[in-house]
Amino acid sequence: MEDFLKKLYNTENTLSLLLLEAKVIAEQKEDKELLSYIEKEIEGYKIEDGIPEYRKVKAEIVCDIKDIYGQLVFREKTIDFKPLSDRIGFDLEVAYLPDGISFLETTLKNLTQNTSIKPIPKELVKMLDKTFHHNNKSLHLDAAYHKLPTATIEYVLVKVRQDLIQAFQKLNRKTDTSVETILLENEDSLIKTPVKSVFVTYAWNDDAFNSLVISFVDFLRQNNFDASMDRMKSQGETAINFNQMMVEGISNNDKIIIILSEQYKKRADKFEGGVGTEFKIILEDMKKNKNKYIFASFGTSKRETIAPLAIAGIDILDLKDDQDNHSFNNLFSKLKEENILQFSDISTTEVEIKKVEIKPFKL
Repeated sequence: MEDFLKKLYNTENTLSLLLLEAKVIAEQKEDKELLSYIEKEIEGYKIEDGIPEYRKVKAEIVCDIKDIYGQLVFREKTIDFKPLSDRIGFDLEVAYLPDGISFLETTLKNLTQNTSIKPIPKELVKMLDKTFHHNNKSLHLDAAYHKLPTATIEYVLVKVRQDLIQAFQKLNRKTDTSVETILLENEDSLIKTPVKSVFVTYAWNDDAFNSLVISFVDFLRQNNFDASMDRMKSQGETAINFNQMMVEGISNNDKIIIILSEQYKKRADKFEGGVGTEFKIILEDMKKNKNKYIFASFGTSKRETIAPLAIAGIDILDLKDDQDNHSFNNLFSKLKEENILQFSDISTTEVEIKKVEIKPFKL
């Protein structure tokens, strides 16, 4: 099991081949739920049976357009069908990716651009054409496609790999009979409150910024939080696997603090490198574990210069302001999940409304 997990951590290993190996292990362990998931990722999903949310991606609709004489006048022309989506109550810009992992890998391998087009079914094209032709009497849609960034396809592979890692970590823990596992299974009997584990992640920057992150992690440890970061883990191993460390850091800690910077925003917005891969995992996991993640800054830059576009509207904790005005109370409350404002319990005594007497009518 440990050997297979190491293969999963190594992103150079082909995911479709790992799925075949995972299927054999799931069969041996008689894990029917895991086996069903693996088989669907190998063979693909049937849309009528439903597909996972991570395989539904936002795309741009582009169309091939002909005039009334059958001449092609536009190829892959972008058209906004949002009004039609609103009218029918169905988002036409969402593309489904039901194909097996092997097919997606081949698609990515053969792409020469940063985008991919996926044909829209003919029945749906006919419906789109009715609306389009109504507004453009001399034109017809000949074909329509969902145009999506390659990063959205890559994300499916990242998500499936992450799901496999978490599933096999769980499976490995079930078969682990070490003292540590026994203690974890009986942690409710321990009197001492468990220390919160915190993983701090960031984009490597200049020495001053990186040193500040190190100091911040040490500050958390001094305040009873089991905080860690890449530099701490890498110095403990001679050959660190950064992909493994990233996935484990996100999966195995109670809280994740993301220190934002201009470098982080740049890589996250383009889904570049390790930051891009990590950001995809965070965005997906936030759908289920929103309170696990704390976006923070050192207070030296404006929000618009450091916040990735995908987290617009999400609170960013200004650590400088929290230090100067609140003695890090906001940070600690988020880490410990304790409310700062202590409201009273609801009273059982109802308030009485004073009635105003109406005088008799008299002229």
